[in-house]
Amino acid sequence: MPGRSDAAGEFRHGMPFVGGRLWLDLLNTVMTDGVTRTDVIATADAASTWLAVAEIAAPARGVAISEELVALRERLRPAVDLLRTGEPLPAAMTDAVNDLLARIAIRLHLDMVEGQPHLRSQVDWGTAGPTGLIAQDFARFVCDAEPERLKHCASPDCSLVFYDQGKNNTRRWCSMSACGNRDKVARYRARQRRA
Repeated sequence: MPGRSDAAGEFRHGMPFVGGRLWLDLLNTVMTDGVTRTDVIATADAASTWLAVAEIAAPARGVAISEELVALRERLRPAVDLLRTGEPLPAAMTDAVNDLLARIAIRLHLDMVEGQPHLRSQVDWGTAGPTGLIAQDFARFVCDAEPERLKHCASPDCSLVFYDQGKNNTRRWCSMSACGNRDKVARYRARQRRA
């Protein structure tokens, strides 16, 4: 099923892919600019477009896929602050993730390659579909990531979250070309007014 590349993508087709992880990109499908709230997966067509832009193969399931993505997004939304503060994830959240993970089938096959045993695995996303892939990304993140690198954009008008993968853990903005640039321009104009 998946064909997603892991490269950070900034904004694609007006949609933010700045989270650095698939589950964070799902959370970022609701954006606010301080005034307006935009949900980029609110309809079946919009959800299908987001999945395509995210490079996630998805079966045509109409309205159901949008509803499933929105439900998972809202279930995972509190995780950012819980992980950052070291609080345990609520059972309802882990149960929802585990329900999706249980729908994923992994088939293992032992082969001999050049006289050496080789274990191959094939993933069947089954009924979990795209939400299963996102649940898997979340589960791996929770087990392996450094919570202090999970951040909210420093812009007070931005609602996006991201995982700082930089060596020094100093990233402040969801995107330097968006919020970072706006901050630089605002600081420059403030200096000009004072001068």
